Amino acid sequence: MVVNFEFIGEEPIENIITCMNFKIDKVVFWGYHDVIEAQKTKTEMFLKKYCEVKTVVFHALPRYDLNSSLRTMRKEIAYEKSQNNKIYFDVTGGEDLILVAFGMLSKEFETPMHMFDIEEDKLIELNEESNLCISMSVQKRKIPMSLELMVKMHGGKINRNLQKANKDTRNSEFIEDAEKIYQIAKNHWDCWNPFSNLLRNTMIPVNDLQVRMGAQTVIDALSSSKTSLRSIRKLNEIIDALEDAGVLLDVVHANGQYQFRYKNQAIKDCLWEGGSVLELHICHEEEKNSAECMVGVHLDWDGVIHNQPGTDVLNEIDVLSLNGNIPTFISCKSGRMEAHQTLYALYELDTVAKRFGGKYAKKALVSAKALGEVYMERAAEMNIEVR
Repeated sequence: MVVNFEFIGEEPIENIITCMNFKIDKVVFWGYHDVIEAQKTKTEMFLKKYCEVKTVVFHALPRYDLNSSLRTMRKEIAYEKSQNNKIYFDVTGGEDLILVAFGMLSKEFETPMHMFDIEEDKLIELNEESNLCISMSVQKRKIPMSLELMVKMHGGKINRNLQKANKDTRNSEFIEDAEKIYQIAKNHWDCWNPFSNLLRNTMIPVNDLQVRMGAQTVIDALSSSKTSLRSIRKLNEIIDALEDAGVLLDVVHANGQYQFRYKNQAIKDCLWEGGSVLELHICHEEEKNSAECMVGVHLDWDGVIHNQPGTDVLNEIDVLSLNGNIPTFISCKSGRMEAHQTLYALYELDTVAKRFGGKYAKKALVSAKALGEVYMERAAEMNIEVR
């Protein structure tokens, strides 16, 4: 039997990384009582379900009593040795006192130690001269990290039931069309969201995709608008550009008539939701340097989907990508934000990334409009990249 001893910490990936790379039969965790209480259930579930670990054991240690810790640890190590098990020490993410104890016991029991560089996904063996090193004597296997696993590792769940059709990046034709829309939208950010609102609330289709109405109705809606889109010339410029891109068809705005047809339902949904094109564009760019990327991800806080109104605590992240073990949480803002909206966006992004990505997560705020200096400074303090 292969037994891995390690310190259980508050960062989930540090607790499971060895078992995602090697076939481990039993994991013995040492740690502080409060951390064990917080991490025990989700850690044991993950190791048994996804890493096929047969047995997971937790032992609480005092925070400041090295001798007492050594006695507890020595007893467990001696037992596993007496069973002729192969034992290994994983010191990834361990705290100072526990690391001292591991070092002393490693020498005493001639047990190899190792750790993982999480960001580089690299094994570091601290007893390279020993032929008992884990890389030389334990079956290797690789359980690839995924966005689904990462969120589950942190005790949450991606609620795919809430995924919108216009956020599905698997349709290559739709993604090409969305990129064309983005190129148009970025030239009209000042009035893009008002344009989407006009399509959704005034230019209502006579059937699923066909819009046909009198021009005066459109003119009246524009003249009463308090937004930046008040010019019929600007509206026509945007609609004509969308026709040239092939996403609006049969466009007519003459002789008192307004008429066009959406290419398909996904295009209609995308145009009706103003921020979608920015999110899809950012996901398209992220995919170039990541293994997995999703748009409009609904994250269930406790990992249990109740499907009852008011019972599920959810957060939506605009774009979520994964490169190796490192997730990137991205919030996209296509319109102008007031001061309180900017601060809220920064704090919400920081909270969601910490909850579902941990200390290794990267965070980015993509804004169509430049942020003020004070908000740029606040973002930097929170380690949020502003694009």
